[in-house]
Amino acid sequence: MEWTRRNAAIVALAVFWGATALWGIGQLRARRQAETLLQNKYKRAFYECLQRTKNVEVLLSKGLVSASPEQMDTIFSDLWYNANSAQENLSQLPVSHNVIAGTARFLTQAGDYAYSLAKRNGTEPLTEKDWQTMEQLYGKAKTLTRELASIEREAAAGTFRWTEAKSGLSRLLTRGPVASADRSFRRVDSQLQELPVLVYDGPFSDHIERMNPRGLTGKVITAEQAKDVARRFLDLGGKRVREVRIAGQIRGKIPAYSVEFQVGEKPWEIISVDVSKKGGHIVYMINPRSVARAKLKDDEALARAREFLASRGLADVVPTYTLRERNILTASFVSQQDGVVIYPDLVKVQVALDNGQILGYEAFGYLTSHQRRNLPAPRLTLEQARESLSPRVKVLAERLAVVPTSGLHEVLTYEFKTKLNDDIFLVYINALTGDEEHILKLLKVPTGTLTL
Repeated sequence: MEWTRRNAAIVALAVFWGATALWGIGQLRARRQAETLLQNKYKRAFYECLQRTKNVEVLLSKGLVSASPEQMDTIFSDLWYNANSAQENLSQLPVSHNVIAGTARFLTQAGDYAYSLAKRNGTEPLTEKDWQTMEQLYGKAKTLTRELASIEREAAAGTFRWTEAKSGLSRLLTRGPVASADRSFRRVDSQLQELPVLVYDGPFSDHIERMNPRGLTGKVITAEQAKDVARRFLDLGGKRVREVRIAGQIRGKIPAYSVEFQVGEKPWEIISVDVSKKGGHIVYMINPRSVARAKLKDDEALARAREFLASRGLADVVPTYTLRERNILTASFVSQQDGVVIYPDLVKVQVALDNGQILGYEAFGYLTSHQRRNLPAPRLTLEQARESLSPRVKVLAERLAVVPTSGLHEVLTYEFKTKLNDDIFLVYINALTGDEEHILKLLKVPTGTLTL
Protein backbone atom coordinates (compact mmCIF):
# COMPACT_ATOMS: atom_id res chain seq x y z
CA MET A 1 0.00 0.00 0.00
CA GLU A 2 2.86 2.32 1.02
CA TRP A 3 4.63 1.62 -2.29
CA THR A 4 1.43 2.27 -4.25
CA ARG A 5 0.88 5.65 -2.59
CA ARG A 6 4.49 6.62 -3.19
CA ASN A 7 4.20 5.71 -6.89
CA ALA A 8 0.96 7.63 -7.17
CA ALA A 9 2.64 10.69 -5.63
CA ILE A 10 5.59 10.37 -8.00
CA VAL A 11 3.28 10.03 -10.99
CA ALA A 12 1.20 13.01 -9.86
CA LEU A 13 4.34 15.10 -9.37
CA ALA A 14 5.66 14.05 -12.77
CA VAL A 15 2.35 14.98 -14.39
CA PHE A 16 2.41 18.34 -12.60
CA TRP A 17 5.95 19.15 -13.71
CA GLY A 18 5.20 17.89 -17.20
CA ALA A 19 2.13 20.12 -17.42
CA THR A 20 4.16 23.02 -16.04
CA ALA A 21 6.88 22.41 -18.63
CA LEU A 22 4.31 22.26 -21.45
CA TRP A 23 2.74 25.47 -20.21
CA GLY A 24 6.15 27.10 -20.06
CA ILE A 25 7.00 25.97 -23.55
CA GLY A 26 3.65 27.28 -24.78
CA GLN A 27 4.27 30.63 -23.13
CA LEU A 28 7.77 30.79 -24.59
CA ARG A 29 6.43 30.06 -28.06
CA ALA A 30 3.69 32.67 -27.68
CA ARG A 31 6.26 35.21 -26.50
CA ARG A 32 8.56 34.45 -29.40
CA GLN A 33 5.68 34.72 -31.87
CA ALA A 34 4.63 38.06 -30.39
CA GLU A 35 8.22 39.28 -30.49
CA THR A 36 8.56 38.18 -34.11
CA LEU A 37 5.36 40.03 -35.05
CA LEU A 38 6.58 43.17 -33.29
CA GLN A 39 10.01 42.87 -34.87
CA ASN A 40 8.43 42.56 -38.32
CA LYS A 41 6.23 45.57 -37.62
CA TYR A 42 9.26 47.70 -36.78
CA LYS A 43 11.19 46.36 -39.77
CA ARG A 44 8.30 47.23 -42.06
CA ALA A 45 8.03 50.75 -40.63
CA PHE A 46 11.78 51.36 -40.98
CA TYR A 47 11.89 49.95 -44.51
CA GLU A 48 8.97 52.16 -45.56
CA CYS A 49 10.68 55.16 -43.95
CA LEU A 50 13.87 54.40 -45.88
CA GLN A 51 12.07 54.00 -49.20
CA ARG A 52 10.10 57.23 -48.75
CA THR A 53 13.28 59.08 -47.81
CA LYS A 54 14.93 57.81 -50.99
CA ASN A 55 11.95 59.19 -52.91
CA VAL A 56 12.42 62.57 -51.21
CA GLU A 57 16.04 62.64 -52.36
CA VAL A 58 15.12 61.73 -55.95
CA LEU A 59 12.27 64.24 -56.15
CA LEU A 60 14.48 67.07 -54.86
CA SER A 61 17.04 66.24 -57.55
CA LYS A 62 14.31 66.25 -60.20
CA GLY A 63 13.16 69.65 -58.97
CA LEU A 64 16.67 71.00 -59.58
CA VAL A 65 16.57 69.73 -63.17
CA SER A 66 13.01 70.71 -64.11
CA ALA A 67 12.28 73.85 -66.10
CA SER A 68 8.48 73.40 -66.29
CA PRO A 69 6.08 74.99 -63.76
CA GLU A 70 3.54 72.20 -64.36
CA GLN A 71 6.15 69.49 -63.81
CA MET A 72 7.38 71.27 -60.69
CA ASP A 73 3.85 71.21 -59.25
CA THR A 74 3.74 67.41 -59.62
CA ILE A 75 7.23 66.97 -58.20
CA PHE A 76 6.54 69.18 -55.19
CA SER A 77 3.23 67.50 -54.33
CA ASP A 78 4.84 64.05 -54.58
CA LEU A 79 7.68 65.33 -52.44
CA TRP A 80 5.29 66.47 -49.71
CA TYR A 81 3.49 63.12 -49.71
CA ASN A 82 6.69 61.08 -49.45
CA ALA A 83 8.24 63.29 -46.77
CA ASN A 84 5.16 63.04 -44.58
CA SER A 85 4.89 59.30 -45.12
CA ALA A 86 8.55 58.89 -44.13
CA GLN A 87 7.95 60.92 -40.97
CA GLU A 88 4.85 58.88 -40.10
CA ASN A 89 6.77 55.60 -40.33
CA LEU A 90 9.71 57.10 -38.45
CA SER A 91 7.41 57.92 -35.52
CA GLN A 92 6.43 54.22 -35.24
CA LEU A 93 9.99 53.13 -34.41
CA PRO A 94 10.87 52.40 -30.75
CA VAL A 95 13.41 55.21 -30.48
CA SER A 96 13.05 58.19 -28.15
CA HIS A 97 11.68 61.40 -29.66
CA ASN A 98 14.69 63.53 -28.77
CA VAL A 99 16.91 61.15 -30.76
CA ILE A 100 14.95 61.47 -34.03
CA ALA A 101 13.75 65.06 -33.58
CA GLY A 102 16.19 66.46 -36.16
CA THR A 103 15.31 63.79 -38.71
CA ALA A 104 11.57 64.36 -38.23
CA ARG A 105 12.08 68.12 -38.45
CA PHE A 106 13.97 67.81 -41.71
CA LEU A 107 11.26 65.62 -43.28
CA THR A 108 8.51 67.99 -42.15
CA GLN A 109 10.24 71.09 -43.44
CA ALA A 110 11.31 69.53 -46.73
CA GLY A 111 7.76 68.43 -47.54
CA ASP A 112 6.01 71.59 -46.47
CA TYR A 113 8.58 73.82 -48.13
CA ALA A 114 7.98 71.94 -51.38
CA TYR A 115 4.28 72.67 -51.14
CA SER A 116 4.89 76.35 -50.52
CA LEU A 117 7.00 76.46 -53.69
CA ALA A 118 4.26 74.67 -55.62
CA LYS A 119 1.77 77.37 -54.61
CA ARG A 120 4.15 80.18 -55.56
CA ASN A 121 5.29 78.42 -58.72
CA GLY A 122 2.06 79.21 -60.56
CA THR A 123 2.28 82.96 -59.94
CA GLU A 124 5.96 83.83 -59.66
CA PRO A 125 9.21 82.21 -60.75
CA LEU A 126 11.61 80.58 -58.32
CA THR A 127 14.39 82.84 -57.13
CA GLU A 128 18.08 82.06 -56.92
CA LYS A 129 17.66 81.71 -53.17
CA ASP A 130 14.99 79.05 -53.80
CA TRP A 131 17.39 77.08 -55.97
CA GLN A 132 20.11 77.34 -53.33
CA THR A 133 17.70 76.12 -50.65
CA MET A 134 16.66 73.16 -52.80
CA GLU A 135 20.31 72.25 -53.36
CA GLN A 136 20.89 72.37 -49.60
CA LEU A 137 17.86 70.17 -48.99
CA TYR A 138 19.02 67.74 -51.65
CA GLY A 139 22.42 67.45 -50.00
CA LYS A 140 20.81 66.79 -46.60
CA ALA A 141 18.43 64.25 -48.15
CA LYS A 142 21.38 62.35 -49.67
CA THR A 143 23.04 62.27 -46.25
CA LEU A 144 19.85 61.07 -44.57
CA THR A 145 19.33 58.30 -47.12
CA ARG A 146 22.93 57.15 -46.74
CA GLU A 147 22.73 57.07 -42.95
CA LEU A 148 19.38 55.25 -42.89
CA ALA A 149 20.77 52.67 -45.31
CA SER A 150 23.67 52.22 -42.88
CA ILE A 151 21.22 51.58 -40.04
CA GLU A 152 19.42 49.03 -42.23
CA ARG A 153 22.71 47.17 -42.73
CA GLU A 154 23.43 47.26 -38.99
CA ALA A 155 20.01 45.81 -38.19
CA ALA A 156 20.45 43.12 -40.86
CA ALA A 157 23.85 42.21 -39.38
CA GLY A 158 22.27 41.72 -35.96
CA THR A 159 23.89 44.74 -34.29
CA PHE A 160 20.54 45.44 -32.66
CA ARG A 161 16.93 44.25 -32.72
CA TRP A 162 14.03 46.68 -32.87
CA THR A 163 12.08 44.74 -30.26
CA GLU A 164 14.78 45.38 -27.68
CA ALA A 165 13.78 49.03 -27.61
CA LYS A 166 10.59 49.90 -25.72
CA SER A 167 8.88 53.10 -26.72
CA GLY A 168 8.76 55.58 -23.87
CA LEU A 169 11.18 53.73 -21.56
CA SER A 170 14.25 55.94 -21.79
CA ARG A 171 16.13 53.83 -19.25
CA LEU A 172 16.51 51.14 -21.90
CA LEU A 173 18.09 53.56 -24.34
CA THR A 174 21.38 53.69 -22.49
CA ARG A 175 22.83 50.22 -22.78
CA GLY A 176 23.32 47.16 -24.94
CA PRO A 177 21.87 46.66 -28.41
CA VAL A 178 19.22 49.32 -27.86
CA ALA A 179 21.92 51.92 -27.32
CA SER A 180 23.28 50.94 -30.74
CA ALA A 181 19.99 51.88 -32.39
CA ASP A 182 19.97 55.07 -30.33
CA ARG A 183 23.53 55.97 -31.35
CA SER A 184 22.73 55.21 -35.00
CA PHE A 185 19.85 57.69 -35.05
CA ARG A 186 21.89 60.23 -33.10
CA ARG A 187 24.48 59.93 -35.87
CA VAL A 188 21.75 60.64 -38.44
CA ASP A 189 20.60 63.70 -36.53
CA SER A 190 24.15 65.01 -36.23
CA GLN A 191 24.36 65.00 -40.03
CA LEU A 192 21.20 67.12 -40.36
CA GLN A 193 22.26 70.21 -38.46
CA GLU A 194 22.35 73.74 -39.91
CA LEU A 195 19.20 73.32 -41.97
CA PRO A 196 18.20 76.30 -44.11
CA VAL A 197 15.50 78.56 -42.73
CA LEU A 198 12.23 77.56 -44.38
CA VAL A 199 8.86 79.27 -44.82
CA TYR A 200 5.94 77.01 -45.59
CA ASP A 201 2.17 76.62 -45.16
CA GLY A 202 0.86 73.09 -45.90
CA PRO A 203 0.50 70.13 -48.31
CA PHE A 204 -1.57 68.48 -51.05
CA SER A 205 -1.40 65.30 -53.16
CA ASP A 206 -3.05 63.72 -56.17
CA HIS A 207 -3.96 60.19 -57.34
CA ILE A 208 -4.83 58.54 -60.66
CA GLU A 209 -5.90 55.09 -61.83
CA ARG A 210 -4.31 52.97 -64.52
CA MET A 211 -5.88 52.36 -67.91
CA ASN A 212 -7.68 49.17 -68.89
CA PRO A 213 -5.66 46.65 -70.97
CA ARG A 214 -5.39 47.47 -74.68
CA GLY A 215 -2.99 44.74 -75.78
CA LEU A 216 -5.22 41.71 -75.20
CA THR A 217 -6.30 40.20 -78.52
CA GLY A 218 -7.98 36.92 -79.47
CA LYS A 219 -10.74 34.73 -78.10
CA VAL A 220 -11.24 33.50 -74.54
CA ILE A 221 -9.35 30.24 -73.94
CA THR A 222 -9.98 27.29 -71.62
CA ALA A 223 -7.81 26.12 -68.73
CA GLU A 224 -6.50 23.18 -70.78
CA GLN A 225 -5.55 25.53 -73.61
CA ALA A 226 -3.75 27.72 -71.06
CA LYS A 227 -1.62 24.70 -70.06
CA ASP A 228 -0.55 24.19 -73.67
CA VAL A 229 0.22 27.88 -74.19
CA ALA A 230 2.31 28.01 -71.03
CA ARG A 231 4.27 24.86 -71.87
CA ARG A 232 5.19 26.13 -75.35
CA PHE A 233 6.41 29.38 -73.81
CA LEU A 234 8.70 27.86 -71.17
CA ASP A 235 12.47 27.61 -71.34
CA LEU A 236 12.90 24.38 -69.34
CA GLY A 237 16.67 24.29 -69.56
CA GLY A 238 16.73 20.53 -69.99
CA LYS A 239 14.37 19.82 -67.08
CA ARG A 240 11.55 17.30 -67.41
CA VAL A 241 8.02 18.33 -66.48
CA ARG A 242 6.68 15.92 -63.87
CA GLU A 243 3.24 17.45 -63.44
CA VAL A 244 1.14 20.30 -64.85
CA ARG A 245 -1.80 21.76 -62.94
CA ILE A 246 -4.05 24.80 -62.77
CA ALA A 247 -3.22 26.37 -59.40
CA GLY A 248 -5.99 28.98 -59.56
CA GLN A 249 -7.40 31.91 -61.46
CA ILE A 250 -6.10 35.48 -61.34
CA ARG A 251 -8.56 38.35 -61.11
CA GLY A 252 -7.90 42.02 -61.71
CA LYS A 253 -7.00 44.08 -64.76
CA ILE A 254 -5.94 40.99 -66.73
CA PRO A 255 -7.92 37.86 -65.71
CA ALA A 256 -5.67 34.83 -66.10
CA TYR A 257 -5.12 31.16 -65.36
CA SER A 258 -2.26 30.37 -62.99
CA VAL A 259 -0.43 27.30 -64.34
CA GLU A 260 2.20 25.42 -62.32
CA PHE A 261 4.86 23.05 -63.68
CA GLN A 262 6.53 20.65 -61.24
CA VAL A 263 10.05 20.24 -62.65
CA GLY A 264 11.84 18.53 -59.76
CA GLU A 265 11.31 16.27 -56.80
CA LYS A 266 11.44 19.05 -54.22
CA PRO A 267 8.11 20.83 -53.48
CA TRP A 268 9.50 24.26 -54.37
CA GLU A 269 10.83 23.22 -57.78
CA ILE A 270 7.82 24.73 -59.52
CA ILE A 271 7.66 27.11 -62.49
CA SER A 272 4.62 29.40 -62.32
CA VAL A 273 3.03 30.90 -65.42
CA ASP A 274 0.03 33.25 -65.65
CA VAL A 275 -1.85 33.01 -68.97
CA SER A 276 -4.51 35.59 -69.84
CA LYS A 277 -7.99 34.19 -70.37
CA LYS A 278 -8.51 36.50 -73.33
CA GLY A 279 -6.19 35.56 -76.15
CA GLY A 280 -3.91 33.26 -74.14
CA HIS A 281 -1.10 35.79 -73.65
CA ILE A 282 1.70 35.17 -71.15
CA VAL A 283 1.39 37.78 -68.41
CA TYR A 284 3.94 36.48 -65.95
CA MET A 285 6.41 33.62 -65.53
CA ILE A 286 8.85 32.84 -62.74
CA ASN A 287 11.30 29.99 -62.27
CA PRO A 288 12.70 30.09 -58.70
CA ARG A 289 15.88 28.19 -59.58
CA SER A 290 18.93 29.60 -57.81
CA VAL A 291 22.04 30.41 -59.85
CA ALA A 292 25.24 29.48 -58.01
CA ARG A 293 27.74 31.29 -60.22
CA ALA A 294 27.87 33.58 -63.24
CA LYS A 295 29.55 32.45 -66.44
CA LEU A 296 27.92 34.82 -68.95
CA LYS A 297 28.66 38.50 -69.44
CA ASP A 298 25.80 41.00 -69.38
CA ASP A 299 25.83 41.53 -73.15
CA GLU A 300 25.67 37.76 -73.73
CA ALA A 301 22.68 37.46 -71.39
CA LEU A 302 21.02 40.44 -73.06
CA ALA A 303 21.44 38.79 -76.48
CA ARG A 304 19.86 35.62 -75.05
CA ALA A 305 16.88 37.66 -73.78
CA ARG A 306 16.37 39.29 -77.19
CA GLU A 307 16.56 35.91 -78.89
CA PHE A 308 13.97 34.50 -76.50
CA LEU A 309 11.56 37.42 -77.05
CA ALA A 310 11.93 37.18 -80.84
CA SER A 311 11.13 33.46 -80.72
CA ARG A 312 7.98 34.26 -78.72
CA GLY A 313 6.72 36.89 -81.17
CA LEU A 314 8.27 40.04 -79.69
CA ALA A 315 10.95 40.92 -82.22
CA ASP A 316 10.38 44.68 -82.53
CA VAL A 317 11.59 45.61 -79.05
CA VAL A 318 14.71 47.41 -77.81
CA PRO A 319 16.48 47.05 -74.46
CA THR A 320 16.53 49.96 -72.06
CA TYR A 321 18.15 49.16 -68.70
CA THR A 322 19.48 46.12 -66.87
CA LEU A 323 20.04 45.01 -63.30
CA ARG A 324 22.35 42.18 -62.20
CA GLU A 325 21.49 40.47 -58.90
CA ARG A 326 22.05 36.96 -57.49
CA ASN A 327 23.75 35.92 -60.76
CA ILE A 328 20.57 36.79 -62.68
CA LEU A 329 20.29 39.60 -65.23
CA THR A 330 16.95 41.43 -65.35
CA ALA A 331 16.53 43.31 -68.63
CA SER A 332 13.78 45.79 -69.54
CA PHE A 333 12.57 46.01 -73.14
CA VAL A 334 10.15 48.41 -74.81
CA SER A 335 8.55 48.30 -78.25
CA GLN A 336 9.38 50.71 -81.03
CA GLN A 337 7.32 51.98 -83.92
CA ASP A 338 8.80 53.78 -86.93
CA GLY A 339 11.99 54.33 -84.95
CA VAL A 340 10.16 55.85 -81.97
CA VAL A 341 10.65 54.21 -78.58
CA ILE A 342 7.29 53.31 -76.96
CA TYR A 343 7.94 53.26 -73.20
CA PRO A 344 4.47 52.13 -72.02
CA ASP A 345 4.97 48.81 -73.87
CA LEU A 346 7.29 47.39 -71.22
CA VAL A 347 8.48 43.77 -70.97
CA LYS A 348 10.95 42.43 -68.39
CA VAL A 349 13.04 39.29 -68.81
CA GLN A 350 15.30 37.49 -66.31
CA VAL A 351 18.26 35.47 -67.60
CA ALA A 352 20.34 32.99 -65.58
CA LEU A 353 23.99 33.92 -65.91
CA ASP A 354 25.22 30.33 -65.62
CA ASN A 355 23.60 28.92 -68.76
CA GLY A 356 21.36 31.65 -70.27
CA GLN A 357 18.09 30.02 -69.25
CA ILE A 358 15.10 32.39 -69.08
CA LEU A 359 13.96 32.40 -65.45
CA GLY A 360 11.47 35.25 -65.44
CA TYR A 361 9.11 37.18 -67.71
CA GLU A 362 6.62 39.96 -66.98
CA ALA A 363 4.50 41.68 -69.65
CA PHE A 364 1.77 43.43 -67.69
CA GLY A 365 2.78 46.85 -69.01
CA TYR A 366 3.02 45.58 -72.58
CA LEU A 367 -0.39 43.90 -72.48
CA THR A 368 -1.91 46.94 -70.79
CA SER A 369 -0.91 49.47 -73.42
CA HIS A 370 0.35 47.83 -76.61
CA GLN A 371 -1.39 48.80 -79.85
CA ARG A 372 -0.54 50.31 -83.21
CA ARG A 373 -0.26 54.05 -82.56
CA ASN A 374 -1.17 56.86 -84.89
CA LEU A 375 1.95 58.88 -84.14
CA PRO A 376 1.80 62.58 -84.99
CA ALA A 377 4.64 64.38 -86.72
CA PRO A 378 6.70 66.52 -84.30
CA ARG A 379 5.89 70.22 -84.47
CA LEU A 380 9.15 71.15 -82.82
CA THR A 381 12.58 70.42 -84.19
CA LEU A 382 15.16 68.78 -81.99
CA GLU A 383 16.92 72.12 -81.59
CA GLN A 384 13.70 73.88 -80.54
CA ALA A 385 12.92 71.18 -77.97
CA ARG A 386 16.44 71.46 -76.57
CA GLU A 387 15.75 75.12 -75.79
CA SER A 388 13.05 74.00 -73.31
CA LEU A 389 15.65 72.30 -71.13
CA SER A 390 17.02 73.88 -67.99
CA PRO A 391 20.24 75.78 -68.70
CA ARG A 392 21.66 74.01 -65.66
CA VAL A 393 22.01 70.65 -67.45
CA LYS A 394 24.33 69.25 -70.12
CA VAL A 395 22.80 67.12 -72.92
CA LEU A 396 24.43 63.72 -73.48
CA ALA A 397 21.97 62.01 -75.90
CA GLU A 398 18.56 62.52 -77.49
CA ARG A 399 15.80 60.61 -79.37
CA LEU A 400 12.03 60.48 -79.95
CA ALA A 401 9.93 58.53 -77.45
CA VAL A 402 6.31 57.99 -76.44
CA VAL A 403 5.74 58.30 -72.69
CA PRO A 404 2.61 58.08 -70.52
CA THR A 405 1.26 61.28 -69.02
CA SER A 406 0.02 61.75 -65.47
CA GLY A 407 -3.47 60.91 -66.74
CA LEU A 408 -4.57 58.05 -68.98
CA HIS A 409 -2.93 59.37 -72.13
CA GLU A 410 0.36 59.18 -74.01
CA VAL A 411 2.45 61.89 -75.61
CA LEU A 412 5.20 62.06 -78.22
CA THR A 413 8.35 63.55 -76.70
CA TYR A 414 12.00 64.18 -77.26
CA GLU A 415 13.98 62.19 -74.71
CA PHE A 416 17.10 64.01 -73.56
CA LYS A 417 19.72 62.24 -71.49
CA THR A 418 21.20 65.04 -69.39
CA LYS A 419 23.75 65.57 -66.65
CA LEU A 420 23.73 67.89 -63.64
CA ASN A 421 26.92 67.69 -61.58
CA ASP A 422 27.39 63.94 -61.06
CA ASP A 423 23.71 63.00 -61.56
CA ILE A 424 22.17 61.71 -64.80
CA PHE A 425 18.55 62.46 -65.76
CA LEU A 426 16.17 61.69 -68.61
CA VAL A 427 14.11 64.77 -69.45
CA TYR A 428 11.07 64.41 -71.74
CA ILE A 429 10.00 67.46 -73.78
CA ASN A 430 6.64 67.35 -75.57
CA ALA A 431 7.39 67.22 -79.31
CA LEU A 432 4.18 69.14 -80.10
CA THR A 433 4.10 71.86 -77.45
CA GLY A 434 7.58 72.09 -75.95
CA ASP A 435 6.25 71.40 -72.44
CA GLU A 436 8.34 69.42 -69.99
CA GLU A 437 6.40 66.18 -69.49
CA HIS A 438 8.51 64.03 -67.21
CA ILE A 439 11.89 63.59 -65.51
CA LEU A 440 13.58 60.33 -64.53
CA LYS A 441 16.75 60.08 -62.51
CA LEU A 442 19.19 57.33 -63.52
CA LEU A 443 20.83 55.69 -60.55
CA LYS A 444 24.05 53.82 -61.28
CA VAL A 445 24.55 50.91 -58.90
CA PRO A 446 27.17 48.12 -58.98
CA THR A 447 24.53 45.74 -60.35
CA GLY A 448 23.25 47.97 -63.18
CA THR A 449 21.09 51.04 -63.76
CA LEU A 450 17.85 51.95 -62.02
CA THR A 451 15.36 54.65 -63.00
CA LEU A 452 13.67 56.72 -60.30
